[in-house]
Amino acid sequence: MIEHHALLYADLADPVALLRGQAPPTGLARYWPYASGLSGDAPTVAPYSGLMGASQALIAEDVLDACDLSGVRHLMDVGGGEGAFLQAVAGRHATPRLTLFDLPAVAERAASRLAQAGLEGRIACRGGDFHGGLPTGADTISLVRIVHDHDDEPALALLRAAHAALPPGGTLLLAEPMAGTPGAEPVGDAYFGFYLLAMGSGRPRRAEELRAMLRTAGFAVTHEHPTRRPLLTRVLKAQKTGRLK
Repeated sequence: MIEHHALLYADLADPVALLRGQAPPTGLARYWPYASGLSGDAPTVAPYSGLMGASQALIAEDVLDACDLSGVRHLMDVGGGEGAFLQAVAGRHATPRLTLFDLPAVAERAASRLAQAGLEGRIACRGGDFHGGLPTGADTISLVRIVHDHDDEPALALLRAAHAALPPGGTLLLAEPMAGTPGAEPVGDAYFGFYLLAMGSGRPRRAEELRAMLRTAGFAVTHEHPTRRPLLTRVLKAQKTGRLK
């Protein structure tokens, strides 16, 4: 986590050029190839997949403390990286089916890591790209620190894909740091704003913006669930119209 910030500091050597869109290709854009629309092979995704796993483990418990998943039948974590969030879910809840969905090279790494943790029979890993739609069958979909990585158009496309994949009455959990968080503006606005700008994709959004995007994507009801450390992550829970069968 600390070591990779050398790339960010180098990208901020001329912050004015970065803000004006005149900076040369950045180190963070190369580090996160999917930000440029590249899926990447196993060696390419290894560094950022490992980082995502470490950072997700830091906040997984915060998300689970905020959300009661005891009634979930099938949870699909989209953009789940190497499975840190689903591993935390499996440690708390014995009954729901768990599916990880990510780019093929990432899903392959996740399957290997989860097998080493003895969870190959508990968590299914599926590779794909949400632009082609998401697998159906889950009554709950989670997006943990995923939406803010995308610009508005692909972010809305992802939310629409989640809505389409869920059954009537299904639930979407959206967890990420958000702009405008009281007392955490330096993190939610400045740090993530510059980080995502250097990465070349996405931006931190206020909770109101995300609620509006969820409504546009088709979700009828959205509630925020307070978290222990809102500067690291806040959680919105959105419901699809209808009732689960």
